[in-house]
Amino acid sequence: MVSRTGCRTNGNDGALSFTRANWNWLALSLAILGLLAVACGGGEDPTPAPTRGTTTQAAATTAPPADAKLSGDIEIDGSSTVFPISQAAAEEFRKEHSDVQIPVGISGTGGGFKRFVVGETDISNASRAIKDSERELAAENGIEFIELTVAFDGLSVIVNPDNDFASCMTTDELKKLWEPGSTVSKWSEIRSDWPDDPIRLYGPDTDSGTFDYFTDAINGEEDASRPDYTQSADDNVLVQGIAGDKNSLGYFGYAYYLENKDKLKLVAVDEGSGCIEPSASTINDGSYSPLSRPMFIYVNKASLERPEVKAFVTFYLENAAVLAEEVGYVALPQADYDEGLALVNDPMGAMDKPADKEPAAPAMKLSGDIEIDGSSTVFPISQAAAEEFRKEHSDVQIPVGISGTGGGFKRFVVGETDISNASRAIKDSERQLAAENGIQFIELTVAFDGLSVLVNPDNDFATCMTTGELKKLWEPGSTVSKWNEIRSDWPNETIRLYGPDTDSGTFDYFTDAINGEEDASRPDYTQSADDNVLVQGIAGDKNSLGYFGYAYYIENTDKLRLVAVDGGSGCVAPSDETINNGTYAPLSRPLFIYVNKASLERPEVKAFVEFYLENADALAAEVGYVALPETDYAAGLSAIR
Repeated sequence: MVSRTGCRTNGNDGALSFTRANWNWLALSLAILGLLAVACGGGEDPTPAPTRGTTTQAAATTAPPADAKLSGDIEIDGSSTVFPISQAAAEEFRKEHSDVQIPVGISGTGGGFKRFVVGETDISNASRAIKDSERELAAENGIEFIELTVAFDGLSVIVNPDNDFASCMTTDELKKLWEPGSTVSKWSEIRSDWPDDPIRLYGPDTDSGTFDYFTDAINGEEDASRPDYTQSADDNVLVQGIAGDKNSLGYFGYAYYLENKDKLKLVAVDEGSGCIEPSASTINDGSYSPLSRPMFIYVNKASLERPEVKAFVTFYLENAAVLAEEVGYVALPQADYDEGLALVNDPMGAMDKPADKEPAAPAMKLSGDIEIDGSSTVFPISQAAAEEFRKEHSDVQIPVGISGTGGGFKRFVVGETDISNASRAIKDSERQLAAENGIQFIELTVAFDGLSVLVNPDNDFATCMTTGELKKLWEPGSTVSKWNEIRSDWPNETIRLYGPDTDSGTFDYFTDAINGEEDASRPDYTQSADDNVLVQGIAGDKNSLGYFGYAYYIENTDKLRLVAVDGGSGCVAPSDETINNGTYAPLSRPLFIYVNKASLERPEVKAFVEFYLENADALAAEVGYVALPETDYAAGLSAIR
């Protein structure tokens, strides 16, 4: 284990170590910590935690003023995975503010959000981002919040130490084992040379963010899992189960493995680039894919008006880097914590923003060029923002390219553009390239979109398709070429397929959502980076089928016909309502812009991005997308100011 000062300890040598079962280290004084640091040799940590990007991470130690007399209760609940870091923050904070009570519950991410969205808690621990349905419930109950990322974690696939054969599994093998309807019950059904012994599965319950993340990453759909496994909201129960069962396999957070590595064995995961185990390094650099993830706390804005809550959240973020490492997680770059502090403390932030929006454009005379490129799906809203902004600032030139999400990122990560439009989140490999080139950025969500499956209006039979049928048609190696190969009562006619090219975020999202793996697709279809080309192709071919963004369908409803999608809960067509409430699953998605922080120092760029966010709700609706809650745009504004 690693002591608070970074000293490695072995056996019973008396050095300080951390486990969830033993919180005694939290009561030791800073004086003892100083002695331990000296014992390690001059106070230098021989094993500093890596950081994402090139930002140097310096652990902040600023705490609320010692003479600030604080009291009251701060209610925290949620993810058992995030529990250790929040509990550590609470214990450390109370050393200076003993009259503040901070109970930290572990009802799971979903359970925590159920309490948070009705105002029962001040802070919600979460091992996944808040869902649209939860966000909507919060809005209905008048709960405005701030999302803060506090650390990175890697989900770990675990077996019993007596298991000497399952040292690595592919993501396909994990999917075969865990997907809905799986009947795999013996090790030999995964690999023929493995024992003919029964597998007993262990994992988090369905209310857990860990469950949500694993099912999405491995099975391609959140909440999609075989049900016949031992479930628990308490990771310690899972540890005990796997440790006591030689034919067990399960999954939970990496930190829980670290605490119990004498009882458990890691299984490396091969997504296609070789067998990789989770570690601080592989989680941080993204090579442990697809099971690396961020961890969050959500803070009720109304609670932040109470001095004890604001002081605690400030303390949490200022010390999160150190606390994350102590409990076995991977710290963020310090710049990320600083951004979180700005959300909490900036008087011009979302909390203090007037309800009625004022124009963001400053009175000063603006000029210059703002270079935007990327997703053709995000193009309409960014183009609309550029056109509206230039009505007031005609000397600012804002060309908006459509080289695709991947193409846009290729330019963005080397500093060629100021803003990158993206219909998917940035990949770890792209993030790493940005860091290598000294590009720091802010991710801003600007709208929701639903990918649309489309046919020619003369097609009167394909009114709805299941995700299984879409996968059968689009998966790698598919030889389906006629409609009656999908359903026997459909015509014996050749299907001609249309879709975005492989550099597109729409391609990435569709292949992940339908085929269960990003970039996994049959190659024999008509590709284009320009959605208008796809519209023309489908509109002119009665046996066509394709997919692209919902907004492009809205612009061409007279030329195209929607195909409803059945993700397991019946046929649902995309609409503002179904995209917003998440019932159009799994093909609803957020749309992003990425802004180079260095570019934000130029007044014309900052003014434009402010204008974009302050008008994004109207612009999104205008071009056929679904606007975010106003609180989300306000949080984005706070992040850039």
